[in-house]
Amino acid sequence: MTDPVFLLGIVGGSASGKSRLAEALARHFAPHGAYVIPEDDYYIDATAIPDFDADTFNFDEPAAKDHGLLAAHLGCLKAGETVDAPLYDFKTHRRRAETVQRQPAPVILVEGLHLLASSDIACTLDLAVFVEACEQTRFARRMARDVSERARTPASVTLQFNTIVQPMHERHVEPQRVHADIVIENMGKPDFDALARPVIYAVEAQRRR
Repeated sequence: MTDPVFLLGIVGGSASGKSRLAEALARHFAPHGAYVIPEDDYYIDATAIPDFDADTFNFDEPAAKDHGLLAAHLGCLKAGETVDAPLYDFKTHRRRAETVQRQPAPVILVEGLHLLASSDIACTLDLAVFVEACEQTRFARRMARDVSERARTPASVTLQFNTIVQPMHERHVEPQRVHADIVIENMGKPDFDALARPVIYAVEAQRRR
């Protein structure tokens, strides 16, 4: 008999450290075949958005994601079915031609901004974690990431953070905190193995039930 799929959601603000925490958890649960599904791969393809402009588009609005497809894929995985998941290219803002095959596993991590903002996704999760970091910390981390990895200019990163990212954080991301099972504070220099420990204990306790 195969183990049931345990879906672990990692939610938090942009550059809060949720991706790094998810990776640390995936490493811990690697013997179980764990892997991470990024919510970001479910962004709507830019070709489907009229007059798309990457500098002004609101990537931090839940409607920018195809939550219907993500919820359907998570439901399939919980049911023991394999799915062909999209891959999103942040330089072109389009879905890649290729997909990635996701198979059921004893522990699957899903990380993103808006998982608990979608009731269809939230109800599929077995455990939800909110990663909290202050505004100044998130801005500094986002600046470093977007300039080096996403071909952005410092000016465009600053404008987007002040006019879109932070207002959307306050409107859509922070309200999800109360719906999480665990809140992890990631304010200073992070030790993700240490931050992962309370989550590991909670997952292992639930899986033993």
